[in-house]
Amino acid sequence: MTGSPDRVTVVSGEDLAQMKAFPLHGDERLQNKLLWKSPSGDTIVGLIQMAPGARDVGHNHPSATQHTWVIDGQVSIGGVEARAGSYAFVPPGVDHETVAGDEPVTMFYIYQPFAPKHDHDHHH
Repeated sequence: MTGSPDRVTVVSGEDLAQMKAFPLHGDERLQNKLLWKSPSGDTIVGLIQMAPGARDVGHNHPSATQHTWVIDGQVSIGGVEARAGSYAFVPPGVDHETVAGDEPVTMFYIYQPFAPKHDHDHHH
């Protein structure tokens, strides 16, 4: 779902619940719903749903930040506990494993790569 460029797009909770999810990294216990992608496809917004005790193995994004808001449940992100209502920021290049607690977890995330610096960024 990318929405229309010239009007507000609202997706109801019911429609979100019906939206197709895809296993993250091939793990059925980690379900990813893609909500929005930038036109270039590099910035991604979505929902991740984790089964109780599910584990997203440690990895890092060398040139991207990850912003995560925990909607339901409790997780450990990079060894730091985050419960419902918490916001987690993962800087570029930082290894982070995400482990769900004893309940299902729902997280809203933004994956945002950094654009390379261009010449116009430098003062002449």
